[in-house]
Amino acid sequence: MDSFKEYIKSLNIEDIPWHRMITAYGTAENYPELFGILNEMRDLDAVKQAWDDISNFEHQCTMFPPAPFAVVFLVRIFKKAVNISNNPIAEWLAHKLASEFRYYAEICSDAEKTEHAEKLPNLADTLNDKYLLPEESDEEYIEILFENEDAIPPELFYNLYYYTKAALAEVTEIHDTSF
Repeated sequence: MDSFKEYIKSLNIEDIPWHRMITAYGTAENYPELFGILNEMRDLDAVKQAWDDISNFEHQCTMFPPAPFAVVFLVRIFKKAVNISNNPIAEWLAHKLASEFRYYAEICSDAEKTEHAEKLPNLADTLNDKYLLPEESDEEYIEILFENEDAIPPELFYNLYYYTKAALAEVTEIHDTSF
């Protein structure tokens, strides 16, 4: 687990091929911008809209490929928000993220109880080309992909839950939040 902690500690938003990851409603290509809006915590309407847009890495208890990486950056934003005083936007965001983190932890725990593929050795393994969209994917390609039951390969599917839960552990360790 120490190598995981070191990996997520050194992870930068630019390290992730967001544009090559499917979400419930397309790709995660706009995630870096959305993380910036959340991290700034300046405009409540903008923060709420950014949250609505970025939260599509999970839909109806299904985690999509950006999930563990998104949670890494959301945990960083959460840590910042809980340490800001006299900012109602930071307070709103901290409460929202805490609630969502509890929900994610619950669905990740449920996934562990089901039959699943083996865990990939490292979170970085989920960025293997075979799990990402082709560099030149268009909306039609993504629509066809969603019609396929195996849009997310089974060997990747469980790992999205496993590594999302591992990223959430950073919240419980620092803020003693019970998940």
